[in-house]
Amino acid sequence: MTIKYVALAGAVLMLSGCGGSDDATTTNVYIPQTPTTPTASQILKETIEAASNGGGIESFILPENLSDIPQDPNNPLTEEKVALGKLLYHETALATQGVNGDRNGTWSCASCHHADAGFKSGVPQGIAEGGEGFGMKGEGRMLAAGFDAASADPRFRPDVQPIASPSVLNTAYQDVMLWNGQFGNNVEGIVNAGLAEAVLATPGTPKTNNLRLLSGLEVQAIAGTGVHRLKTSDDSILQTNAEYIAMFEAAFPEGSSDATEDAGKAIAAFERTVLASQSPFQQWLKGDEDAMTEDEMAGATLFFGRAGCVDCHRGPALSSEVGATEDEMFFALGFADFDPNNPQITGTVDDATSRGRGGFTGEESDNYKFKIAQLYNLADTNVFGHGASFESIRDVVAYKNTAVPQKVIPASALDPRFMPLGLTDEEVDQITAFLETALYDPNLSRYVPESLPSGNCSPVNDAIAQADLGC
Repeated sequence: MTIKYVALAGAVLMLSGCGGSDDATTTNVYIPQTPTTPTASQILKETIEAASNGGGIESFILPENLSDIPQDPNNPLTEEKVALGKLLYHETALATQGVNGDRNGTWSCASCHHADAGFKSGVPQGIAEGGEGFGMKGEGRMLAAGFDAASADPRFRPDVQPIASPSVLNTAYQDVMLWNGQFGNNVEGIVNAGLAEAVLATPGTPKTNNLRLLSGLEVQAIAGTGVHRLKTSDDSILQTNAEYIAMFEAAFPEGSSDATEDAGKAIAAFERTVLASQSPFQQWLKGDEDAMTEDEMAGATLFFGRAGCVDCHRGPALSSEVGATEDEMFFALGFADFDPNNPQITGTVDDATSRGRGGFTGEESDNYKFKIAQLYNLADTNVFGHGASFESIRDVVAYKNTAVPQKVIPASALDPRFMPLGLTDEEVDQITAFLETALYDPNLSRYVPESLPSGNCSPVNDAIAQADLGC
């Protein structure tokens, strides 16, 4: 009698019988195998695959190579342009257009978007001119004596943000810039493309830079030099410092007819390279299955699965994908505006700022919508939301779990995706762990120059900041 065992999926098949015998019988016996329990990593992979709209886990990987970074076709990335932009972004010597000449040379783009704060500001309201000090991560920045947004003397009106400084990190994946998306107009079908010119490029405002037909990062960088009292043309340091002259020529070898635009393009080119590509989650996506802890893995599985966070936070930046529609980019979630009673806030929140996207477009259906934020390196500050209305990452997760708006707005204005998630306290903790540590790149200092051609301190250069920063 011959016995054969045939392995099938999940079982062993045993065949028995007497070969060649007329009265032989055959009996099939199935011996179950112990099923293999999927690992947490396997479960997460399957969850992300299901949420990726066919893109797979690769669609969430941040690139390492310059050629793979999303870029404006009218501002192709080059190593020379990025190197120039990295310096200009941090250069406090560009700050020569202040209302108070005594403080010239003390601020830069990085004053309100610096690496130590995850490329946000370390305080609720970013301060360029009119601020002093820095602290450890920007949390020590404060108004200098005499400065007040309501000052009757224009020489003491600081350059402060009307809304919490959004992060520059991973903004290569955002077609339009600012919380209301008002900068960017270079691609047919982009969310701003259908707006009337009077709205998109309102005369007498920084929005006229949209007529340059560039992407949001480029437009913001160009407009920002004027808004934030920086000088990049005529007799600025860019034209008078030998190192900058040589770097500018290398970045724009065909020459330049508009130094302000090209300086902005260089800054934007650098900003496109500022990616949190060394975070544990990114390492896991690239194949290191031990890069995340069990809690981080569980939180990621909830994020991409049952909690539905990925329905809004998509793409490699976990903000919105390149080419996202307006509905995929702007959300009304009832976050509060700046609290005027907060001693760190100067000035008031005007109606247009309060209405977010609607304050820009003028469309009632856009009221109280703000651009979805990227989620990497949030743990670098305790400032969250466009109005700095949260002080911890867990507070934001818990807020979205309960879905009770902070701000009094019409219920009809709230996004229909803003609804209770039904998460337990443990699950809120797990998602928080994923956001706080798995999405944390510990090496953002690679985007900070060791020194500046001017020799100035950066990201701010007043006496108190020099002491804080040791420069």
